[in-house]
Amino acid sequence: MREGHVTAWLDAAMRRGGWVRGVRRAEAVLAWPRIVGSDVARFATAVAFQNGTLIVEVADAETAMHLGLQRHRILEAYRGRLPEPRVRDLRFRVGRVAPAEEPPPPPPPPPDPAELGRLERAALGLPDELVPAAAATGRALATLRARRRAAGWRPCGVCGSLTEPDPAATAAPRCGTCRRQATLPKVVDAAARLAVAPRAATPALTEDERRVALHLARGRVRALIQDLLPRALADTTHLGALEAAVRCAVALNREAPPGRGDDLLVGAPPDAPTEPIDLDDVDPERDGVDPRALRALGRLRRRPPEVP
Repeated sequence: MREGHVTAWLDAAMRRGGWVRGVRRAEAVLAWPRIVGSDVARFATAVAFQNGTLIVEVADAETAMHLGLQRHRILEAYRGRLPEPRVRDLRFRVGRVAPAEEPPPPPPPPPDPAELGRLERAALGLPDELVPAAAATGRALATLRARRRAAGWRPCGVCGSLTEPDPAATAAPRCGTCRRQATLPKVVDAAARLAVAPRAATPALTEDERRVALHLARGRVRALIQDLLPRALADTTHLGALEAAVRCAVALNREAPPGRGDDLLVGAPPDAPTEPIDLDDVDPERDGVDPRALRALGRLRRRPPEVP
C-alpha cells in the first residue's frame, strides 16, 4: 500500500471513530503552557476543552480573577498560535493544580581531596574493625561539607565550622555555638585576661570556649592598637604600650589562628613552652597585625623584591 493511501486511510478511520475531535481537544489543553508561559502554568493548569471553552484550574480565587482580567489577551494568543480548534472562551475554577516539573538536581560536588584525606587518615588510628565504618563516615562528612560550600555556607570566623549564610551579616560569619559562648560571663572574663596575657591558663573553659575567648581577646587587642597608633605617632612615650599590644596580638594569633577549627587542632596548650616573639620576624598578613603599627615601631621587615 502506498504512503498516500495509508495516510488517507488513517485520516478516514480517525474521523469515523471520532478521534480527530478528541485530538484537537487535547491540543488545546496541551498548548496552555506554551500560550501563557511556564510562570503562569505553575499556578494554572488547563484540564479540559468543551464546546469551545477551555477549562483552567487555578490555585485560588485571586489567581482566577487575575487571569480573568487577561482573558482577551490569552484568547488572542490562542487564535494566533492554534487556530484550530478555536478557543472561544476561558473558564477558571479553583481546583488542584498539577505541580510543575522540577529540573533534575545537579550532581553533588566532589569532596575536597585534602579534607577527605585528613579524615581518612584520622580513621587509621582506630581498631581494625572500626576503620571501614570510620572511613565511610569521613567520606560522608566530606561530601556533606562540599554540598554546603556549594550552597554558600562559609567557615565560622572563630571555629572554622561551616555556617549557613546570613544575608544580613556584614562581617565574617559566626556559628550559633560560638555566638552563644561569646556571651558567657566566664568567656568574657577570660578574654579580658588573654588580651594582656595571651598564654594565661583558663581551666574553667573548654577547648571550644577558650577558642572563643581568644577570638574576643584578638578583637580587644586590635581595638587597643587602633587607639594607641595615633598617640604613638604623636608622642613616642606611647611606643612601649603599642609594642606590648602588638606582641599580644601576634601571640594570640599564633596560638589559635582565626577560623581554624572543625577537625583541626586549635593550637598549643597554655602550658606549652613558647619562644619570645621577634618583631623583626612578624608578618602583618600572617600574624594579623596592622602594618602601620609595625612601621611606627620601626620593625616592619623589608621583603626582597620578587623576581619577575
